[in-house]
Amino acid sequence: MRRRRLSTASTSSKRGAGSSSTLRTQKAPNTPHHTRRFTTLISDQEPDTTYLWGYLLFFCTMVGFTVSMYALVASNYMPLTGNKTLDWIKKDSHYCMLVPVTIPVTVLFVLFNWLGMKLFRHN
Repeated sequence: MRRRRLSTASTSSKRGAGSSSTLRTQKAPNTPHHTRRFTTLISDQEPDTTYLWGYLLFFCTMVGFTVSMYALVASNYMPLTGNKTLDWIKKDSHYCMLVPVTIPVTVLFVLFNWLGMKLFRHN
């Protein structure tokens, strides 16, 4: 059941001619109520930097993945380097248990995130 906002002629006549309600664009009648109007979020004069944020997120993920894989796998097969940080990672036994514990938690997080999105969209 869709919720509709009540608007009466008396409330719109009380507002001035330059009010924000007259400047808003209406949604198309067939769009679901949970969709957004993306044209009102970013103006045409403002540059779209979404792809830059995507590249930054991808780069940070790759750096984190590389550092984690070194700490989990590669450091066990490397000789002692003389570097305090790298030798500490090699001698540490915490990270070898981190991956088996993280996998089920990640699966549950993804499942509950998906379930929450479905419940939000369909209610």
